[in-house]
Amino acid sequence: MAPLAPRALRIGVLLGGNLVEERVFTGLAPITFGQSLRCSLSIPGDGVPYEHVLFARDQGRLLLRVSTSIEGRLATASTVTTDLRVGPGDGGIWTIPLEKGVRGRLQIGEATVLFQEIATPPITPRPVLPASIRGTFGDRIDRRLAVIVGGSLAVHLAIGVWAWATEVETIPLMSSPVAALYRHDTMSVSLPELTPDVPPSEPGPGAATPVAPVQTAKPIVDRPRSTPRAAQPPGMSAAEAARYASILTGPATGPNGPSEMRNRQPGADLRQQIDDVGTRTVTIGDDGKGFREQPGPRIGTEPGPLVDDPTGVTPLPTHRAEEPRGGRSTLRPVPVEGPGTTLTVDMVLSKITTVYMQGLQRCYRKGLLGEASLAGKIKMGFSVTERGGLDDIEASGVSSEVDTCISTQMQSWRFPIPKDKDGDPTDQEFRLVLALQPS
Repeated sequence: MAPLAPRALRIGVLLGGNLVEERVFTGLAPITFGQSLRCSLSIPGDGVPYEHVLFARDQGRLLLRVSTSIEGRLATASTVTTDLRVGPGDGGIWTIPLEKGVRGRLQIGEATVLFQEIATPPITPRPVLPASIRGTFGDRIDRRLAVIVGGSLAVHLAIGVWAWATEVETIPLMSSPVAALYRHDTMSVSLPELTPDVPPSEPGPGAATPVAPVQTAKPIVDRPRSTPRAAQPPGMSAAEAARYASILTGPATGPNGPSEMRNRQPGADLRQQIDDVGTRTVTIGDDGKGFREQPGPRIGTEPGPLVDDPTGVTPLPTHRAEEPRGGRSTLRPVPVEGPGTTLTVDMVLSKITTVYMQGLQRCYRKGLLGEASLAGKIKMGFSVTERGGLDDIEASGVSSEVDTCISTQMQSWRFPIPKDKDGDPTDQEFRLVLALQPS
């Protein structure tokens, strides 16, 4: 099968009726939309999600992913689709495959997204002049400038050679002129050779024979040597050692209780002693209450329940259930039945309470900032047109700020197209009353 031709997606974002961003996406990466700076389209505004994958590609096919808070329509060459959520969604997300050349309009909170699937625009090559006009590298050099630069280099080089050849030694800074002029004087000295004097064999008349010096030997003094000590007898006899061993390992009871080593006597049977320890009854805790005059043992160090029965189960303390916090606002719609068409009052209320309830709550919270006890019923009137939009919008009854905010929110509402008994699109009027009060 031949590969699909590369396609692109052109997207424009409107905020408050003004175009704030327009881009063409040609890659295969998903296109994210939200308030986060990491999104491909980062748009701040009320009702805009933090981060949502709006468009994705699966094996070269473009997919549109809508949630419950996204309304809009898709248009192809032959059909127009206004209901984007058909069939069960996957975790509140509906995936719609987009055909070639499809265009659409999405309403996400205060932002409006316009998109169109187009062919990838070709890459425009960099403009290049013809070879006959470009010329050679030499043609690009200014001859006058080249002569000036060459002459300047020659002059600077000549000045450097002249300065190096005529350099004069100068006294360094911070040095004395005497030190600069000081020179060391050198002297050459030659010593005559000396011959040793040989004494005559016989003294001449009037001369005495030299006497050789005699060295007196130093007397040798013997140092006292230490004599080895005689072996001392042991401080404990064999009988005393046996007696101490009997005290440590014997079964006798002393003033401080029985000996700690009585369970392992020299020469005793280790297997017999292990069996005696295994069958011995051991009491843990102050079972007899002792001299402390306190109840029986407890769990840990807390003054909790007594543990008198080893097989018993201590009940855990019960906690009070947390009381729900107040202060939230609730919207209680009180519908008024209208004339019968395919668009009923229940359908309108269902969409208001699930999709547009957040916008109504924001308007009500703005009113609570000025008056904490603000409450009342707001009367809403509107007409659903043949295209699903609203006309003749009215909202009054609570306060001017809340009424204006709700009227502005209603301008972006969309509902299924109402149809009469013959199946033709028609206009449908509705009159609703919503009760606003703090919880």
